[in-house]
Amino acid sequence: MKRWMLMGKFGVAGDYTSRFIEPTPFRVGRRPEAALTLPRATISGMHAEMNIRDDQLFVRDLGSTNGTFINGRRITEEAEIQEGDMLQFADVTLKVSCHLKQSDSRTMSEDFCDHALARVQFEKLMAEGIVTPYYQPIVDLRSRETIAFEVLGRSRLVGLETPGRMFAAANDLRQEAELSDLLRTKGVEVSQQFTDIPHIFLNTHPVEFVDQSSWDWVKQLRELAPVQALTVEIHEAAVTNVADMVRFCAMLKEYRIGLAFDDFGAGQARISELADVRPDYLKFDRQLISGLDQADATRQRFVERLVNAVHDIGVTPLAEGIETQGEEEVCIELGFELAQGYRLGMPYPIEDYQDWKSKSEQACLAAAGSAVLAGAGR
Repeated sequence: MKRWMLMGKFGVAGDYTSRFIEPTPFRVGRRPEAALTLPRATISGMHAEMNIRDDQLFVRDLGSTNGTFINGRRITEEAEIQEGDMLQFADVTLKVSCHLKQSDSRTMSEDFCDHALARVQFEKLMAEGIVTPYYQPIVDLRSRETIAFEVLGRSRLVGLETPGRMFAAANDLRQEAELSDLLRTKGVEVSQQFTDIPHIFLNTHPVEFVDQSSWDWVKQLRELAPVQALTVEIHEAAVTNVADMVRFCAMLKEYRIGLAFDDFGAGQARISELADVRPDYLKFDRQLISGLDQADATRQRFVERLVNAVHDIGVTPLAEGIETQGEEEVCIELGFELAQGYRLGMPYPIEDYQDWKSKSEQACLAAAGSAVLAGAGR
């Protein structure tokens, strides 16, 4: 069997690397959920798709603005790709290669090579700070106003594109805290480029709460952004000692930084612990939210009681992972004030968000203008 790959520079100024075209369908685009993310303004959100049939490789354009080309020829329908072809997405040119796949199972040597590559890439990531913050809107469910953004880390280095892969490599080198700090710092620094500097939610890693002497990053965070609204997210797995968490919360208040408990409902957090620590926000895990509009009345009442209990202790509930209109509507009915999810806003790097916001504002102005003209014509 053949194993197809792309070779070239995937980032704006990245190194020459390779990437296997698997699994298929293999989508290429600017969006972070693409199998291969090309972070360039010339690339469409979902630009093209590749498939493998009978060991042969095919590509089709997904209605992109700037086109897909094979050896300089723009394609208008699905086309077969040969080994050695130059495949071009807008202005990004990659070479297609393949080799025989000896076995469907990975060998120990392949695993070792991948592991070694990840470590080398991670050391490069940390030394050069090669991470890209993505900003996902946190929305007021009733007004649909964006009140904040959660910062999500991405990387353009092969093998370290997602937070999961980055932290897997960090775990091998015991550098989870250092990576977590880098992602927060980059998130704050880049957020200064927004037209109006936003309130941002910043993630932490449980290892950062093992030793109180390592909490200096809180002060450094405030020094980095003296007046910006900041909220720190803590996974409920980190709440192993309520007394320590109360002290940490007091430290955050000293530096005017908010606190959010993340993934509530995925672990063992109890309402009594929430009352002791008293975070500003409680983020309900997507497992509680997914399909909630289709759930039976018992499950909906259970979530509603949790929402009411959270309100009673003065904490703002936030629903994570809203993807459908039905989920949004039932969350409003059950008393959620805030939410985030793909329905309410995808995570974008700042340059794409600014472009999306500008187009949205122009569309709103055009609609308002049409309404005025229609009224005048009556």
